[in-house]
Amino acid sequence: MAKVAALLACCCLVPCDSVAGAWTQEPGHGQVILSGSLFRTATSFDASGKPQLFSDGGRFRQFYLNPYLEYGLTRRLTLVANLPAPFLCFANRYGAQSSAGLGDVEVALKRRFNAIESAWAVSGQFTVMFPAYSPSRNPAPGNHQEDLEARFLLGRGATLAGRHFFWDTEVAYRYRTGAPADQVRADATTGLDLTRRLTLMGQFFSIKGLHNGQPLAANSNPNAQSDFDLYKYQVSLVVKAGRTVRIQGGWSNAFAGRNTGRGQSAILALWKTF
Repeated sequence: MAKVAALLACCCLVPCDSVAGAWTQEPGHGQVILSGSLFRTATSFDASGKPQLFSDGGRFRQFYLNPYLEYGLTRRLTLVANLPAPFLCFANRYGAQSSAGLGDVEVALKRRFNAIESAWAVSGQFTVMFPAYSPSRNPAPGNHQEDLEARFLLGRGATLAGRHFFWDTEVAYRYRTGAPADQVRADATTGLDLTRRLTLMGQFFSIKGLHNGQPLAANSNPNAQSDFDLYKYQVSLVVKAGRTVRIQGGWSNAFAGRNTGRGQSAILALWKTF
């Protein structure tokens, strides 16, 4: 059950905000998750959190192709890599800008604190993020700076009404170099096996900017502001397609925020353990 819960909790599919579950991988083993998500919007949340249309008939499209890797170094220590490749386009009545390529790359180490055999998983994770794109790229995938994040993770697998069930909750502080404001992040994931091959997952993600940054020059990506809040939920189904393969399809909704885009995303992912 712990291995299944680890696989499911790792699949959070929020580009550049990936949340790995509290469970670690066995030495020499791990998983690869290749996900794609499509986000379209003509609306953003303003500085007070109110929805507003882009000016001049503007529309924004964001497609993320996101490889994610976990590899067990020891039973208690796992290497994590997140390599998002965003394809971005912004257009209004005056023209259009588009860009493609790698975005903000994340590399992390996750350390299990309690006994591997425990039904509870208690872990910590340290993440380094750095840009893998030119500062002149427009629309820009991010703010082109380095981030350092410390994260606490807590999870548990159990049985509910005779079915496998798990939950995972996490909280993090992200220090952002340069102008962008630091952030407090919190995430929660639950999963329930509906059948032996089908799992229902629900997730919630939050990012709270701490107002200690400086404004950056505006670019054509409403999701790349220097100080923002973002709250979204996600619902998905995971289908077991083989002994080591699972397929996920889902939908997420950025339902509240500040200085960021408002809208929904369609999500599709392929998971492979090794």
